[in-house]
Amino acid sequence: MDSAAYDPRIALAIRDWNAARHGGKRAIVARLAGELGVSVQTAYRRLDALVLKAPRKRRVDKGDVALRRDEAELIWALVRETTRLTGTGALPIMDAVQILRANGHIQAARVDERTGEWIPLGESTIRRCLRAYGYSVDQMGGDGPAIQLASPHPNWCWQIDASVSRQFYLADDGARVMEQSVYYRGKPKNFEKITDRRIWRYAVTDHASGAFELLYVQGAESAANALAALIHAMTQRTLGTMHGVPRIVMSDPGPGFKNGPMANFLRALGVRHIPHAPGSSRVTGQVENAHYLIETHFEACLKLEAPVTSIAELNAKAQRWMRHFNATKEHSRTKMTRRDGWLRISPEQLTLAPAVEVLLQLPNSHPKECKVRDGLIRFEGHVYDVRQMPGGWPRKVQVVRNALQPDCARVLVEGADGEQSHFLAPRLVHDDFGFLAAAARIGTEFKGLPDTPAQARDKAIEQLVMDVSSQAEALAARKAKRLPFRGRLDALKHVDDATIAPAIARAGMPSNVEAPSVIAGIIEPAPIRAEFPLLDHAAAATALKPLVERAGGTWTPAMYLRTASRWPDGVPVDAIESWAVELMPRLRLIEGGAA
Repeated sequence: MDSAAYDPRIALAIRDWNAARHGGKRAIVARLAGELGVSVQTAYRRLDALVLKAPRKRRVDKGDVALRRDEAELIWALVRETTRLTGTGALPIMDAVQILRANGHIQAARVDERTGEWIPLGESTIRRCLRAYGYSVDQMGGDGPAIQLASPHPNWCWQIDASVSRQFYLADDGARVMEQSVYYRGKPKNFEKITDRRIWRYAVTDHASGAFELLYVQGAESAANALAALIHAMTQRTLGTMHGVPRIVMSDPGPGFKNGPMANFLRALGVRHIPHAPGSSRVTGQVENAHYLIETHFEACLKLEAPVTSIAELNAKAQRWMRHFNATKEHSRTKMTRRDGWLRISPEQLTLAPAVEVLLQLPNSHPKECKVRDGLIRFEGHVYDVRQMPGGWPRKVQVVRNALQPDCARVLVEGADGEQSHFLAPRLVHDDFGFLAAAARIGTEFKGLPDTPAQARDKAIEQLVMDVSSQAEALAARKAKRLPFRGRLDALKHVDDATIAPAIARAGMPSNVEAPSVIAGIIEPAPIRAEFPLLDHAAAATALKPLVERAGGTWTPAMYLRTASRWPDGVPVDAIESWAVELMPRLRLIEGGAA
């Protein structure tokens, strides 16, 4: 017992307290407070610790729950449904009760056994009942148990994740942190102004050893940036230890890992990709913890130095810090440094990454078929030139996009040996009127197109048929109507050389068709007339000229033209004299000739 209990004043107050009737104890406490020179509350506390009290009587209805379980489930279901993803903004419990009551889904009431009155349950009673059923924020809001994951050796599994850096964006005068008065939810346009300058950090951790790599990039969370971080971690560096090709890569299902380039990159290296389910970031908790270590141990120190002016400068500092951290800080699970843990990898477990030049060629999208028109293709809103493809261009091509080289389209070309290569098709730009900048200007220049594969094959066949060595010679041979293959081919030789067995005659039935009788008519012979050849125009003019002159006329060129027009094919001999009369109307015929 406290030594204060031996104070005779307190001992007397305790005796009087135990003997006092109901309502007389306050006066005893007030008397003791005056004797001790303390407040009534202090006197109460001293007596309360020393006076033996009878145990509180147990409630008759202790353990009983006034709210039914199905009603409690409906109330909590409505509260949880209105809760934001951040865990805030939930509908108040009594508002949920009022809504459910108004819709007739719950009663949340009790009946007075003495009066039979229906009495709605109060808020404290409803909350107490919900807790009794296990429906409260602290009971339902916690995460479930996490499954423990293990890796047998370094480079078995890597985890990668992106997060906005504490050095929020890179301004003209260096890296800047995010000021709460400028960048907050109420001013979204301020975020848009620095979208391309935002600084993101990619952390890549080795699950077995805990070693991690760090790379800062600008822009946003994208496939190109994620690929840059993986390539950085895979290649061997002067200030780094962890490298090689892992067997498994775990990540969130973000935009950087949903597209074809990342999938094709990992598939080409034989890496299995395991994305965790949305909202299950605890699966990649190791890389999340790496972000915390980077922010608290490295980025916090940057505030004490002059702002960095470039991403290269920021990455250079990050590499120096990361090398020191991996080599000196002991990991709580392995009880060794992260560097020493990774160095336990064996040669069989370490797959060295190809050269960076090779890695850059791997992240390509899935092929897309494009039609070729005038040696150009349209792909993802841009026009590309495929006229310089080896062997010409076909009517359709398969095109892919490299995530690390977005300015050109890659056309798949299959060689004669079956090997597939990529033709880098350059992008064409347009002028202010929408014409291609490389188009020929009317009236000032002429630009021919190279032959398509079909045209090239057709010209080669034409030269083969004409037995020449150039297209010009083939055109000349066609114009000269030279026979194909110089006439060396006998088109019916196969017919003449064929050996055909004679057909054996077949027996048949005679036909009973009879031909009608034919009576030939007698045709009288026509009188025999001497036939003389036609005179050409010169001979006819020689015969006509003396007849015209004897009649006193003059032979003129006009008479010659009339004669040629009258008989274009030649003048009959027996028509000379009659035609001379027509040429000279006053010429008359006499016995023995014209007079």
